[in-house]
Parts: sequence; C-alpha cells; structure tokens
Amino acid sequence: MQSYPLFRKENIPAYLTVLIAWGIISCCNAVLLKTMNASLSFLLSLFWSALAVMSGMAIMFIASILNLRKLTAGFRRLAEGQTDPQIPPVWCPVLTAATRAAVELVQRRSGATGGITDR
Repeated sequence: MQSYPLFRKENIPAYLTVLIAWGIISCCNAVLLKTMNASLSFLLSLFWSALAVMSGMAIMFIASILNLRKLTAGFRRLAEGQTDPQIPPVWCPVLTAATRAAVELVQRRSGATGGITDR
C-alpha cells in the first residue's frame, strides 16, 4: 500500500470549506465575546476568537493524523486481502465509519463473514 500525502490540490474545495467554516465560527464567537464584554474592541474579539477556533481545529487535525497512523497497519493488512485485518478502534466517528465501510467492502468482494468487531 502506498503512502498518500496529507495535502493535495484535489482537496482545495474541501480546504476552502473548512476555511469558510473557520471564518463563520470565529465571527460568531467574536460577536458573542463582544456582547459579553463591551469594553473589548471587535477587532481584538475577532482575533482572539479566530485564534481559539483555529486551536481547536488544530487539535482535531493532529488527532486525526495520529489516528490515521494508528490505522495504517490494519489497512495494509486489509489491502493484502486479510478478512480480519485487526484494525484498532479510534475515537473519531468519521474514521470509524470509513474503517467499517472498507472492511465491509473487502468482505463483500471476498465473500468472507469475519471482519472488524466492535471493541
């Protein structure tokens, strides 16, 4: 199984979507912060909110990378045709759903009945 880059030009629309979400959530938080503390300037509120939202997004991004590294060995075994690749559970619901879909696809193609278990 080959290694895939984290950033690809085909993902630019997805990156823009995340950027827009970051901007919207940051603005909403800035308005809330400004409402709660009228003495703050809106620019300072926006800066703080953008920094706080980006910090949260960075946590999720880094955690996803760590989870993907944890899943790599199991996906290699899956690509090699093993029906029970022993892919470990991760906290991310999206990666869990993607893992289950990949295992089910391999099972359907091979006619196997084993596979990933809920652990």
